[in-house]
Amino acid sequence: MTFEELLVAANAGGARNPGQWTPQACKIWREAEQEDARLLEAAWAWELANDRRAQTKDEPAVRERRRQMDEATAAARAAKEG
Repeated sequence: MTFEELLVAANAGGARNPGQWTPQACKIWREAEQEDARLLEAAWAWELANDRRAQTKDEPAVRERRRQMDEATAAARAAKEG
């Protein structure tokens, strides 16, 4: 699924605020491939930080947010195991 397809599918349930999980967004998240689900999580995190809904043009910034999320998760796991 492309980033644009992911956003269109998640937004198909109607109006939502930035970062808001609607029933449609939850459905898409549950049914998506793991990588797409993680990208959707990052899109919503990006939206909360930027106070607007993500658009296709925001894909590089959303992917950077996902990288930061993955990095933070790895650091937390390492600290727990350390």
